[in-house]
Amino acid sequence: MVNYIRYANQNATRNQQLSEDLLKRLGFLEKMGITAEVFSGGQPGKGEGGGRVGSTRHDHGHAADVRFFQGDKPLDWSNPEHVPIFEEIVRNGKANGVSGFGAGPGYMSKGSMHIGMGNPGVWGAGGKGDNAPSWLRDAYNGAPSGKPDVIAEVLAAANPDAPQALPQPELQSLALATDTKETAPKSNNGILVDAFNKITGKNVQVPQPPKEIFGVETGKVTNALSGIGDFAKALGESDAQLNKQIQASARSGGRSDTPVEFTMMPSALPRKKKKGSLGGLGGFYV
Repeated sequence: MVNYIRYANQNATRNQQLSEDLLKRLGFLEKMGITAEVFSGGQPGKGEGGGRVGSTRHDHGHAADVRFFQGDKPLDWSNPEHVPIFEEIVRNGKANGVSGFGAGPGYMSKGSMHIGMGNPGVWGAGGKGDNAPSWLRDAYNGAPSGKPDVIAEVLAAANPDAPQALPQPELQSLALATDTKETAPKSNNGILVDAFNKITGKNVQVPQPPKEIFGVETGKVTNALSGIGDFAKALGESDAQLNKQIQASARSGGRSDTPVEFTMMPSALPRKKKKGSLGGLGGFYV
């Protein structure tokens, strides 16, 4: 049970309470310090049985005929001092998705108002739009129309403890604040220029490069140069690898690192000298 709605329709034909959807849309009344007293509420749909009267707007509690109170003081749209309060009720109601309002001389009683869902519009005596008082038309036409957020309502029904969404006016203010936020331009400064600015306290900015050079888009030139740079980098890496191989070969004297084994030949062995011989005959070896 909400504290901004009270029921006085127990003996009326339309004796049902308001739908949860309409109660939520009328939640702005609490912030205004207004209480709506329902003297004609919901009713069964056509063919469902039970008492009903008039159009289908009141079916299943989607509309109500109410009197408004500020504290214990009843409000009356025939009182010029109360008209601004009724105008605010209409503006806030429309912003929260309430679509139908009826009030004015010759329509129910003084100070009463029809408020609820259904085809959008305002009306006065005889249920005609032409008979709607000027304050009602002006308030309705000058207010933004709030469309129901179906996804948010389903989520809220599944999780009633979750925080409620922002009211429509606050959402619009937030959207405007977000749209007007400027994005800082991208700087072309490099590390050196940024360091210079920090040291000197100056604000030197490297200008944007031209879009075209000799009729050629600079973006295409940059991409081409980038491709050349990648090719040169690949060549440099290949040369570096080749240089490493050459240096390794030079350090090994151009020879293989495999060990080489040497074998002494018999002819290379030292021979003893023969002394005291004559013509190869006789003598001794030393």
